[in-house]
Amino acid sequence: MRQRSIGAGVVALASLMAGSDTASAPEKTTRGLGEGTTTAQPAASAPDVGEIDAAVRSYMAKEKIGAAHVTVVHGEKTLLDRGYGSVGAGSGPPDSRSIFPIGSISKHFTAAAMVALADDGRIRLEAPVGDYLPEWFAGEPDLRVSHLLTHTSGIADFLWQDGYRPLADDPATPKSAFIALAAAATRRFKPGERWAYSNTNFKALALIAERVTGKPFDTVLAERVLRPAGVDGIGPCHDLEPGDFVAGYAPTGKLAPLDASRGAYAGDGGLCASAAGLVDWVRKGLVAHGAAPPKLARLAVPTRLNSGQVVPYGFGLSTREFLGHPMIWHGGNVDGHSALVAHAPADDLSIVILTNKGFVWLTELLPVWIGEPVPAQTRASAEPPLGRFEDGLFRYDIAAEGELLRAAIDLIGPLVFVPAGANRYVARDYPATFLIRLPNDGSRDSFEIDWGEVRSFAHRVKDQPAGAIP
Repeated sequence: MRQRSIGAGVVALASLMAGSDTASAPEKTTRGLGEGTTTAQPAASAPDVGEIDAAVRSYMAKEKIGAAHVTVVHGEKTLLDRGYGSVGAGSGPPDSRSIFPIGSISKHFTAAAMVALADDGRIRLEAPVGDYLPEWFAGEPDLRVSHLLTHTSGIADFLWQDGYRPLADDPATPKSAFIALAAAATRRFKPGERWAYSNTNFKALALIAERVTGKPFDTVLAERVLRPAGVDGIGPCHDLEPGDFVAGYAPTGKLAPLDASRGAYAGDGGLCASAAGLVDWVRKGLVAHGAAPPKLARLAVPTRLNSGQVVPYGFGLSTREFLGHPMIWHGGNVDGHSALVAHAPADDLSIVILTNKGFVWLTELLPVWIGEPVPAQTRASAEPPLGRFEDGLFRYDIAAEGELLRAAIDLIGPLVFVPAGANRYVARDYPATFLIRLPNDGSRDSFEIDWGEVRSFAHRVKDQPAGAIP
């Protein structure tokens, strides 16, 4: 990467990394990192490396993953730092310096840049988005920058809009074109009313960063985040030649290069990284050292909706617990690569997983890492939710087949869910990844669903009666 003057960015990131309260912060729950844990608890027993290794090999065979690298750190000790498979014909496995696209893991790097800019007085996190992007959002004064950071904006995801593909295939397409594509779509809800994942949020943040600094977003990220943090092996994928990172493959088995447009990825999914670089970043930013809170703790504060409901997602990072363990984590997928970074603060345990196959559910490797079994199938104990539901991103058509639930989830595909305790169902083939949690009051017009590292909140489509699927 090209070297540029750091300037005030050092001060800004230093303020962020110190947990400064100088930025204008959104009104959020006061709970800290990982649902209340702000410092690491005494280290639990270390996971069994042999079991993790066996689980990785088994999952790679099941999902036909050609190459992967897994790093596990417990406290200050690296327990596993191993490459698997082959990076290409006649080549060996990747090592800790091998570069992979990391997709949406990039989002919390963008968030760190935005908080650094806020600390430096360049933006206000509670300012209307229309102050910075008036051509699309001038008429929406209730839409704030903080809504973009927390996926509570209600703006559609450009990635799933008609017209995305020709834009992405053109190397000249700017990031503004993708924002315009999503801005033209109907808002999914009022700002702060619900939570729904949208790549557009972080694309818009990247453009805001460019406008307030007068510099390309990748320069802002380097000056405000990457170089001040002192991490190597992390940078924009489109600065690399194709042979500089591990080639990726689509679920079909076909080679899946990155889209030609750099703007298609900037802000929401444009970084490539090595395992060594990500481990360094996690240990420096997300791990508590002594009595001090993690340096990036401000990114991992759960969000409070207008209703007061708390959502386990901060600024580009999920704070959803996993099998009872507090977590700070995020996954990332592009067409040919899947990745995951996670830190369990109460266990002082971290993991980085990089693979060269797109859209595989790496959450399935975490039970053996965290030392917990997946939920076991039980007898159904409550009426299931039937009919059509939506969570602001996905649509769910759910039908019963005996005690099983068959869910057709657009953008994901069909899944079979089995009962797994009171008011709970897990996906039969991906029990660590998909969990439906039903309301305890017996109502069946809504449910929570954990998918990957995040939690969505689905509501019945009102014109669809229970049990009826067109």
